[in-house]
Formats: sequence, C-alpha cells, structure tokens
Amino acid sequence: MRVADVILSFPSLLLAVVVLYVFAPSATNIVLILALARIPVYLRTARAEGAELRSRLFVDAARTFGAGTWPTIYRHILPIAMPTLLTVATLDFCFVMLTESSLSFLGIGIQPPDISWGLMVAQGRQYLQTAWWIAVLPGLAIVLTTVSATVLAAWVRLATDPAQRWRLTLPRKKREQSAASDSAERPAPPVSAAGTAKTPETPGTPGTPETSGAARPEAPVAGDGGSRRALEVERLSVDLRTPSGTVRALDSVGFTLDKGRTLALLGESGCGKSMTAQSIAGLLEPVADVVGGAIRVGGTDVLRLSATARKRLAGPVLSIVFQDALTAMNPVQSAGKQLGEPFRIHRGLSRRQAREKAIELMETVGIPEPRARARSYPHQFSGGMRQRLLIAMAVALGPDVLIADEPTTALDVTVQAQIMQLLRELQAERDMAVLLITHDLAVVSERADDVAIMYAGNVVETGPVRAVFANPRHPYTKGLLDSVPEHAERGGPLPAVPGSPPELSAVPPGCVFQARCPLARERCAEERPRLVTDDGAGRAVACHFSEELTRV
Repeated sequence: MRVADVILSFPSLLLAVVVLYVFAPSATNIVLILALARIPVYLRTARAEGAELRSRLFVDAARTFGAGTWPTIYRHILPIAMPTLLTVATLDFCFVMLTESSLSFLGIGIQPPDISWGLMVAQGRQYLQTAWWIAVLPGLAIVLTTVSATVLAAWVRLATDPAQRWRLTLPRKKREQSAASDSAERPAPPVSAAGTAKTPETPGTPGTPETSGAARPEAPVAGDGGSRRALEVERLSVDLRTPSGTVRALDSVGFTLDKGRTLALLGESGCGKSMTAQSIAGLLEPVADVVGGAIRVGGTDVLRLSATARKRLAGPVLSIVFQDALTAMNPVQSAGKQLGEPFRIHRGLSRRQAREKAIELMETVGIPEPRARARSYPHQFSGGMRQRLLIAMAVALGPDVLIADEPTTALDVTVQAQIMQLLRELQAERDMAVLLITHDLAVVSERADDVAIMYAGNVVETGPVRAVFANPRHPYTKGLLDSVPEHAERGGPLPAVPGSPPELSAVPPGCVFQARCPLARERCAEERPRLVTDDGAGRAVACHFSEELTRV
C-alpha cells in the first residue's frame, strides 16, 4: 500500500505527460501508463471496503462457523464490495477517456493515422471560422459519452448491489393530486388530545371515528379547537412500494393535538408509529407515498405546501427529536456550530451571534460549562448529554409542535427520567404540543396526557391515558397492559400478546388484530371495525366486541 500511496501522490495526467515525453506517444503506451496509474485507486477502494466489512457481525459469525479466509471473502465480503468497485470502474472509464483526449489534443497522445476524439478536436481548431462542426461534434461526443457513463455508473450500482437491486423493479412514483380533495369530501375528525371527541360527517368508513350515542344535529367542524390546536392528522394513508408490490403502511390514521399537551403513540415495533412521525415531518423515504388525508400544523395543510414552504416550517413551527443522538448529529462539527445552525438559517444571525444562542441553549438544557463544551464534538459527550443537545437543537426556535421519536430508547432508567423531565419543563415553559412516540408503557403513564394505540398501521384505541390504562376497551390495549411484569406471578410465565403483528403485505381484510385476538369471531374476518367515539368521554375504540372485554 505504500507504493500505491506514492503513485497516488502524482496526478495521473501529469505522470502520463512526463512518461510520454520520454517514450514515443502511442495508444499502447497510453493504456499502460493509465492502467498503472489507476491500479492504486482500486487497491485503496477494495482495502477500505474490506476493512469496514471485516468488523461486521455477519463476518464474525461466518468465522465462528469455521469458514476460511478466502471463502469468507468470496461469500460475504466480495458481494458487498463489488458494487462499489464496479461503480468506480464505470466512472474511471470517463476519467481515462478524458485523459486520453487531453493527451491527444496536446499532441502527445494517439498519433495519425489512428483516430481519437481529442485529436479530431485539435485538428478542427484551424477550421472553426469556416467549418466549426469539425471540432464541435467530437467535443459533443466526448460530453455525451461522459454523461452516459455517469448514468451507467448509477445503474450499475443499483443492478449489482443486492440491497439496492430491487429498486429497479419499482414502478414510477405516481403523485396523487386528489388526495387532499378526497379528504375534504369525506372529513373524519379524530379524537382530540385535549380530551374532546369529534363526530365524522361520513360514518361507516374503516378507521374513522363514529359517535356511539344518539346522532346530533351538527357535527363539530374539523380543526375546531381555536388557537390551541397545534396539530391535526386526518385520515392519513401512506403506501410503500416494495419488490412484492405496493402495501399500505398507514391506513386512515387520525388524531389531534393541542398546545401544552402530550399525545403518546403507543404500540409494538412495526405498527406505524415512526412512519406517522416521518409523514408529519416530511421525512418519508422515496419509496413511500402519502396517498390520502391531511396533516395540518397550525391550521395549514403541510401536504399542500411546496418543498420550499415546508422547509420554512421546520424549526420555527415543527421540530423532531430522534432516538439515536450519536447518528443524528454531524460527527465532524462541534456542538456549538450545530446548535447555532437553525439561527443562521431561519434568523440570519452571524456566526458569533449564533454561537451565543447555542451557548444559551446548552445552558438551558443543563449542559455543564456550556461555553467550553460548545467546542466539543458529539463523540465527546455522554449518551444523555447528546440527547440533551438534540432536544436543545429541536426547541431552538420555539416550535409549536415537537415530535419525540423514542428519545430515551438507548438510555438507562436514571437518564431516561432526566430527559423526560427536561422535555416536560421545556413544554411547560414554551407551551409546546408534544407528540411522544414510544413503546414504553411507564413513560406513557407518567408523561403523556392522552394516548393513541397503533396496530398494523391503524389507530385502534384513543383517549386520556388514565382512562385507557384503567379500563382498556380494545383487546390489543389490554394485552399490552397485561404484559407488564408487575402483573405476573412469581415463578409463572410472563403474560404476553400471542403472535406478532402481520406483515404489511398480509394485513387481513377484516380486523387487523383478529389473528391474535381472544374475542375474534366471523364478523371480525369480514368487516373492519370503525374507530367509534364515546360521546363525552374522549374515548374511541375500533372493536366490534369492546363491551365484552371485561370477560376476557
């Protein structure tokens, strides 16, 4: 590798010029010089890929199974490293072609009567006034070939990478322009986090709240709640394009959230909690499409906004705290610089002013010696301190809505309590609405005002936390609460909800929970239960037999 480093220290074009001045210019010499000059590129690329992959757990697992060095390289490392090497080779074709054309243009490359685009451009210079196409057309051929090779490199990357190859089979993304209009035609206001229930204008749609009591003459209008309404998600549906086809990840999800209140999205992994947060924040992957519903932040439907307009809301109106603080922060920028970035983007502050704001934020969230620690990098902070930095960054511009996506997952119990207390204090101080995404029942019980239980991309029960936890009305909610270890008998098996959530491609046509439900009957397999609201109680449940739950 030392020899390769020495060769790489010399520019390939300069090295070729020197060698070709010493030896006779010819196609053979050009090929040999460029080949020798480019070999170190592939060596270093392969070495970097191998060094990174050798520390992966699947390589260690192969070695523990008795696989030798070469079989491990061939079966486990090469298939992952090869797409990168092939992409480099495709792009290297552009470099070699441009280098050869440059050498031929200078007269030290391919010589007549052999043909080269660079030589043709050089010979056509003297005819630019009378026959400009003699020089322009070869130059255009060079440009088109370079662009084509670059596009080919992107295709090669997708075609040869096992983790990316399936994207080639995806259909072209179709933008659903009528999603918002469909939502307006069929409004279905969900249960409010403020504790007020809403009645839809069109009952009978799966996933739509329906009043269980007597019909009232007028249903409340969506968005009713005055200036306290911070977030309203109405009939949100999201599709994912996969190799096996399009699947529904979120199905008519709806809830509202007022300022100063905390709504928890609760459910097992894979139930759609983080997908809901990503939809609200505009962070969906390219393979995900919002196909229906509305997301109103401060009364504005963000799904109707342009990308530029939506960026203006990110920070001052809507912000998010991610669960992995280490990967959510830039490792090569200091904490002070990252905390000051929102002020520079949205308020146009100078670097010095932004730094002072960052120091104030660090002091607010309890970072000791903030002025000195502002120069530190993320890896120099503990896990709890990094999470405090993320929270500081999220609340920097005083957002109306803060999404906390499992902010305490990787922290110990003591630090979890400190982080949640910090969020509570900041919420009370700034009157924020907090959407808390978690699977921790204890956190929901202690920190949330209201809860929405999600299962298989559907909201199955909502209501005030104390009421839902004291008297669950959906079998899934009851199963989650019964699985708390404190309810188990010493020496006996821990209670748990049997089975696992269905695959998105295999969600049953009826009730999404039927395969795991002790109350499941024939009706559950045929009819999707509606999210029925309890008039005046602020509760809603999607179950045909919720009245019988106490006998389970």
